[in-house]
Amino acid sequence: MKKIRPVLLGILSIGLLTGCWDQMLLKNVRLILGIGIDKDQGENVLVTFVLPDVSDKKRNAPEIISVTGETAREARGNLGKKLTLVPDGAKNRFLMIGEQLAKSDIYAVLDVFYRDPKSALNAKIGVVEGRAESLLQTGYMRKPNFILNLDKQILSAESFTIVPEENIQSICTVLFDPGQDVILPYLAVGEGAPHIKGVALFNSKSLTGSLDTKESKLCLLLADRMGKKASLTLPIPNKSKKIGSKMTFSVFQTKRKLDVDVNNGKVVVTIDLLLKAEAEEFSPDHLDEAGQVSKMNEIFSKQLTQEAQKVVQKLQKANCDVFGVGRRIMAFHPNYWKTVDWNNTYPLITIQPNVKVEISRPGIVF
Repeated sequence: MKKIRPVLLGILSIGLLTGCWDQMLLKNVRLILGIGIDKDQGENVLVTFVLPDVSDKKRNAPEIISVTGETAREARGNLGKKLTLVPDGAKNRFLMIGEQLAKSDIYAVLDVFYRDPKSALNAKIGVVEGRAESLLQTGYMRKPNFILNLDKQILSAESFTIVPEENIQSICTVLFDPGQDVILPYLAVGEGAPHIKGVALFNSKSLTGSLDTKESKLCLLLADRMGKKASLTLPIPNKSKKIGSKMTFSVFQTKRKLDVDVNNGKVVVTIDLLLKAEAEEFSPDHLDEAGQVSKMNEIFSKQLTQEAQKVVQKLQKANCDVFGVGRRIMAFHPNYWKTVDWNNTYPLITIQPNVKVEISRPGIVF
């Protein structure tokens, strides 16, 4: 009897199981692998979908379909009218937003992703110079399979500290944060395929400016958001402009300190950035000579400080508080925060970056 009791209990428990009530069979849906959204005529949006090939020809090339709608959700519904299966965005890998649409309000098209429980919130997000449709269509015409790996291209740029590590989910809270702004990958149509142009700067939910790849790398280092690797190339002083007149070094460790001082209604921000680096390319050699490394450190520190000042000027011109200065003021100077309009105040505050380079690894060849 003792042996039969567990068996009976197990049989009775089977009746309480609900089964796979929420399953979604792949044979019943058409997966969406990528999305591009542009502003269309009037208040409509043009949504471009990247879909996997399901034809019998087995080309393994994606299918690109563009549809319009009054909202992004309606556009997806209109996509279903062109397909024999129900479109499903659970496996979406990237979302590209056209420049014109990004200048107005990107949350207007992001809302649908946050409300849909099946949305792929880990999908990469970026801004396209011009139209997202052109980026996807051009990339498809030149290299059909390459467009499927657009998210991997962004991942590669993240690892090299060219663009920030962001996705649809990670930017949501920052979009509504009055004391901090987001920056996103900025892409353009290249000769052979889409390429990373730099980062797009935002004020709240609107695109306000951009940085190129060299500037974005320094911006991310100042923001203490270094990826797996960061390489910088600077001119060697007293060298003619020819091949071998520049030095490339990789940063293997950073230390950043951000101080915000509010005194008599004036805000002064100081960013001290220490870059410990390893020489990757330096054709003049002789880094083992006494004083040579110290001399290079001093020169490169001065150069990077000047470049950092230019980056800060662009950030303030775009009214993009990527360093979260407003967030610091909200936390440590709440009385002052209540008396100012941060959108009008941030471009006028003083931000002083100080970059110090320490080449502590000269490489195998001195």
